[in-house]
Amino acid sequence: MSSFAPAPPPPSKLGVYRTLSPLAGVHVSPIQLGAASIGDKWNASWEEMSKESSFALLDAYFDKGGAE
Repeated sequence: MSSFAPAPPPPSKLGVYRTLSPLAGVHVSPIQLGAASIGDKWNASWEEMSKESSFALLDAYFDKGGAE
């Protein structure tokens, strides 16, 4: 008998990790969030994103099962 309870099922398919390579033993999410445009430090290349918008985007990604 294990002393650890099984993990709950993920809220979406984003939480189902895939094996990147059978020889590497690395598991990855089916989608990753590119964060270069979040914030205001690169506003010459991308539009500025406010702190509130940044957190809303990250919260939505996490709520859908995106990797931490």
